[in-house]
Amino acid sequence: MSLELLVAISARYIHIACAIILLGGPFFIRFALLPAAKKSLEPDGQEKLESAINGRWRIVVYCVITLFILTGLYQFLVPVRENGVLITARWRDFSEADKKIYHMIFGIKMLGAFAIFFLASALAGRTQTFAPIRKKSGLFLGIFLVIAALVLAAALLLTRLPL
Repeated sequence: MSLELLVAISARYIHIACAIILLGGPFFIRFALLPAAKKSLEPDGQEKLESAINGRWRIVVYCVITLFILTGLYQFLVPVRENGVLITARWRDFSEADKKIYHMIFGIKMLGAFAIFFLASALAGRTQTFAPIRKKSGLFLGIFLVIAALVLAAALLLTRLPL
């Protein structure tokens, strides 16, 4: 296995691992942690718990977003072939009509991804500008997860192109 192929495969797995981490954390928080905290803690205790979690989760969010962007750009821009078939930057071998469809879906995926990055940063951050988002974290985590489902659907469509 060539170094180029090893890097391409590693970038793919790192990208997928970032998706699992960035989506799994908020899913757990929205459907397990927040309901349990509201049921068993006083409001002051809930705030302390959220602050403690955000302090640790913030570092993970920023690292994962950085890795997500780097590995995504690599897979989109750097063509790597295995046995003559592109495994990264696959769109380069598509017909013009398929490229248009691919780039449209890719654009939707990217807009969704940046919305996810914003919400993840706002929910885990500490700036007062986004305090209203953190106050309604249940709502915004729900929005986050809906957008994530759309991004995952777009990603699955991209793997199936050309049709």
